Amino acid sequence: MFGFPLTERKTGTDGSILTSQQLRMLAVSVAVGAAAGLFMGNMRLHLGLPGHKAVLWMTPVLLTRLLGGCKAGGTAGALSAAFTALALGGRVAGGVLGLPFIGLAGAICDTIIDALEKRQDISCVLIILFVGIAGVSANLLCLAKRLLLPVGPTPHSLLGLSGLWFEVVCYAFFGLISGLLAATVACLISGRRSKRAMK
Repeated sequence: MFGFPLTERKTGTDGSILTSQQLRMLAVSVAVGAAAGLFMGNMRLHLGLPGHKAVLWMTPVLLTRLLGGCKAGGTAGALSAAFTALALGGRVAGGVLGLPFIGLAGAICDTIIDALEKRQDISCVLIILFVGIAGVSANLLCLAKRLLLPVGPTPHSLLGLSGLWFEVVCYAFFGLISGLLAATVACLISGRRSKRAMK
């Protein structure tokens, strides 16, 4: 399918996650998530905007999910990033209590991408749009995690803007950027591979 170059007829006839290709791509998803968590644990952007860490961990996790086609790749990659960042003292998951939220955020992305993969006739524009929506949903869930956990939200402001709505807009924006970026790169890679295959 256009946009998902590594998933064409490789997931097995039953679509099971236990096929050898799915297990290989699951391992890749975990490795990419760990690398993202390692990078995030050592990288400080100092943007002062809530939700910006999604660009660091969600983008590579979504890109791997799109290219690899592992049905649980988003969930595995997100949890791997969270565990790795936590091990390094990072706060992507808001502590151990936040890990289920991160896993659920990854599962939302898996569900949306899985639905896209079942559509053979979907265009790259729609893929990019829906993966962007998946990124928004996932990052807003991360905001809900911050609001529900004992630590609560960290006050942020930009140009005098602050408060809950500012947090919501920032989380949605960075989730959207993560999804759009990952899907755009996946579609570009897919397009190039499709052209090479036609030669």
